[in-house]
Amino acid sequence: MVRKLTFKEQMDGFPWIQLMVVSMVRFSEPIAFTSLFPYVYFMVKDFHIAPNDAQVSKYSGYLSSTFALCQVVSSFHWGKFSDRHGRKPALYIGLLGTCVSLMILGFSTKFYQALIARSMMGLLNGNVGVVRTMIGEIATERKHQALAFSTMPLLFQFGSVIGPMIGGYLSFPRENRDENGHTIMPRWFPLVLKKLVEKFPYSLPNIVVCTLLLIGLINAVLFLEETHPVHKYRRDYGVEVGDFIKRHLFGIEPKQRYWNIHLAGNAAPSREDSYPSSVQETHDVHSYDTGSDSEESVQSVGRVLTRRQSITLIRTYSLHEPTDEGNTQRRAEDNCIEGSFIHQVFHTNVFYPISVNFIMSLHLIVYNEFLPVFLAYDLAGHKDSTGQTILDSKFPWKISGGIGYQPEQTGTLLSTTGMFGCFVVVFIFPIIDRNFDCLTIFRMFVKLYPIMYLMVPYVVFLQQDSIPKWVTVIYLYFITGSKTLVGALTSPQIMLLIHNSSPLKYRAMINGATISVSASARFTGPLIWGIIMSWSQQHSVAWLSWWSLGFISLIALYQSYKIEPIDKEDDERAPLTRGTSLNYMETQRTANEN
Repeated sequence: MVRKLTFKEQMDGFPWIQLMVVSMVRFSEPIAFTSLFPYVYFMVKDFHIAPNDAQVSKYSGYLSSTFALCQVVSSFHWGKFSDRHGRKPALYIGLLGTCVSLMILGFSTKFYQALIARSMMGLLNGNVGVVRTMIGEIATERKHQALAFSTMPLLFQFGSVIGPMIGGYLSFPRENRDENGHTIMPRWFPLVLKKLVEKFPYSLPNIVVCTLLLIGLINAVLFLEETHPVHKYRRDYGVEVGDFIKRHLFGIEPKQRYWNIHLAGNAAPSREDSYPSSVQETHDVHSYDTGSDSEESVQSVGRVLTRRQSITLIRTYSLHEPTDEGNTQRRAEDNCIEGSFIHQVFHTNVFYPISVNFIMSLHLIVYNEFLPVFLAYDLAGHKDSTGQTILDSKFPWKISGGIGYQPEQTGTLLSTTGMFGCFVVVFIFPIIDRNFDCLTIFRMFVKLYPIMYLMVPYVVFLQQDSIPKWVTVIYLYFITGSKTLVGALTSPQIMLLIHNSSPLKYRAMINGATISVSASARFTGPLIWGIIMSWSQQHSVAWLSWWSLGFISLIALYQSYKIEPIDKEDDERAPLTRGTSLNYMETQRTANEN
């Protein structure tokens, strides 16, 4: 039985610094994504393209679907681009592309302009897959991987705190104007900003988010180290400037860089020198002795090895994954070449994690996009002779309208639950991760999604005069808090399952393909559920769109039982890096002798 690690043991050697730098790069992008949620309903209304308020959901879905469709087209190619040219160039282009598209979105006065902006945002940014690959290349030990991958949902939660606040409090819908037609805004706003907001009500949040993106870009240029197995050994002038800043401004002595080692030896690095086994430095890459002593060590390992141990042994003495070379021309049972990308994605263990990720992305994007839209719908009802509100909705099947939430109310709701998500990832996730395997965690918590979706539409019935307003607030916080809890605990697990099921040679491409598959879900979801929500509002069956999401989440639960656990028989916390595999095999040899 595998001994459970203590928190101190789990965090020993954790690559904090580079993960923090990557996090700063990634941090601004969830802000850009979530800042749109509080005001998208009002933005579409201001474009005057929807024939009636019930149709606003459909056009809001078009904006989201266009973004996702372009991600379907581009994400895989950004993964290939990062494999060929390095991770950092892909990040640079993604950050700049997002800045340009946000500026176009903020200054849009027509629906087609906003559509173009969202399309550009999807085409020019593949950073989600690139960052995911970088995290896997930074956190190479199994005991660190779950916590490292949890930074992705943690960053999304941070973005869910700041993004909705920026979008909710810095946007000024045209319908919120005084009797003279002037936008109602804080008095302390400078005159220049007032004139800008009068003409472009949604420009301010996008300008602020672009500023954060540029800060993330500068951080990437100066302090982010390339993680590509080959390109991380080429000279990086941005990192050299960052080292100069560390040394002279902060008094921190940076570590010796690979290219400086080669320059000191008066030899230019060749492509062969780009691999760890030929780089003689002690910071990130270990040297190996493959002489007779090593051969004796190999022979002294026991006769019976687990699959993970065998792979670890091969990695020790080879520069490639065991599936990378050798059998590339052999045909598998599916008639695909065994080493091909298509075979690895569609006919190996990575297929079911990717399919589950598709389903999860489908219902989560619909929730994220349309909960603010549903809450922004006007309350469907009228006043009787006594002044009491009579709802048009009748429990349990007739439900129409929303609860009339304004952008700042929605922004506060989403931001507050985002703070709760940060708490979950930082304090609750490590405890659960140490006590359960990732597949058990996923199956355990994904069961809560159907309950949450069942509850969403019935918030309408809490809008009666006899029910205090705070009941609505508690009800909504329970729903959004449950979603945040489940998302924060399950998202890292499915990413980890995909990562560890992928061969090293195709890992970046599979991550890119995973993002494309997820993007296809984010394209399909808003497009279909935008129409469903508009139809259900017109026919007073608003529960239909939310209950159907609950059914979709049950399919994800069913599919998760087809995922194979990661190496039941071996130590889940066993390190996988080349630098620690010799120690690992030595431990196994000693155990066999005893």
